[in-house]
This record gives sequence, C-alpha cells and structure tokens, in this order.
Amino acid sequence: MTKNGQEALRSQRRSGGYRIWDNKTRRWWGDPYELCPDDLLDELNGARDYDRVTALLKRYRAMKR
Repeated sequence: MTKNGQEALRSQRRSGGYRIWDNKTRRWWGDPYELCPDDLLDELNGARDYDRVTALLKRYRAMKR
C-alpha cells in the first residue's frame, strides 16, 4: 500500500487477459496473464521481496506456455 492507502499496482481484465497497472509510472507493467495474478499483486503491493516476485513471475510465465 502507498502512503495514502491506495494500491501501487492493480490488475484489470483486458481482451488478452489480465494486465498489471502501475499507478506510479501510469502505464501497464509486465506481461498479460491468463489468470488474475492475485499473489503477485499482493507481493508487489506489500513486502516487495525481490526473490518472491521473481519466483511468482516465473511461475505465471510458465503457466502461459
């Protein structure tokens, strides 16, 4: 969460799947995902542990194949 209580990143269903919107840079971030990446969003909006985010990205990319 950011200082004002809003999420820094959120997911939105798009025609090609789910995308992650970065409120700070005001653009789409990462790859489109078939399923909503809830645990990835929680980590990005929470602790932001680099190793955990990397593992989640790899898992979601593997699910696309």
